[in-house]
Amino acid sequence: MPTFNRIAVVGAGLIGGSILLAAAQRGLAKSYAGWSRSEKARETLKNYQVAEIFEQLTDCVRGADLIIVATPVDRMREVFAAIGPFLSPGALVTDAGSVKALVLSDAKVLPRGVHFVGAHPMAGSEKAGAAHAAANLFQNRLCFITPTGQEDPAAVKKITLFWEALGSTISTIDAAKHDQIVAAISHLPHAAASALMLAVQAAPGFQVQAAGQGLRDATRIAAGEEHLWTGILLANAAHVIQGLKEVERQTSALRQALEQGQADKVCEILAQARLARQSLDRSHEK
Repeated sequence: MPTFNRIAVVGAGLIGGSILLAAAQRGLAKSYAGWSRSEKARETLKNYQVAEIFEQLTDCVRGADLIIVATPVDRMREVFAAIGPFLSPGALVTDAGSVKALVLSDAKVLPRGVHFVGAHPMAGSEKAGAAHAAANLFQNRLCFITPTGQEDPAAVKKITLFWEALGSTISTIDAAKHDQIVAAISHLPHAAASALMLAVQAAPGFQVQAAGQGLRDATRIAAGEEHLWTGILLANAAHVIQGLKEVERQTSALRQALEQGQADKVCEILAQARLARQSLDRSHEK
């Protein structure tokens, strides 16, 4: 039995498109609607044949009882403001943004009588766009739910059950703590990988033809779409800046050890990094 009458996804790229595919596959609603700024994305979504795809944002959300906003985080405020007057009373709105404090603040422009609960599925990829959407994208992936404590408990429960139905494992957490966590495990690595790629490319001996899998592994996430990531990094800048300072400290320590020919210190730094990386691997084997 469908949980919702109509699910609308605003910003149907990789995440939004995958939400439509996953929800339709699981029969979570009687009908589905989608919208994207990109004409190419809209054509891709139409070809999936699971939802009505609209050119106008406001048409997408009319009559929906669940609306998922999956636009870049720096555009969510304008989206909330645009859709607010067209939402049905009692409609449930959530998002998929990777920064939560900003989004929770932006969602305050939604009208009274509409329920908002923040969410963040940890299911991104360096491959952007609706063409890479997949119904299993959220399977066995963590999804943060970030209630403020002011929401209707029934709304929080519905959002939790929705992401569970898509295959996610739920972690309910404060928005500020969420932003600190994702800065460490996602935003800082992306920023550092981007800086590393540029440093490697600028090295006198760099030859793209000779680059092996090690370099590709270390810099894979730097291939992420830059406009999306600009918004993310700026929205969580305080935590990312703190992390980059630590990257600079660790890099400086290794450089100084090399300059001074301190083999023991170089070995110590490399060993610490190896043990940390092995611990990361073990945590995913459980």
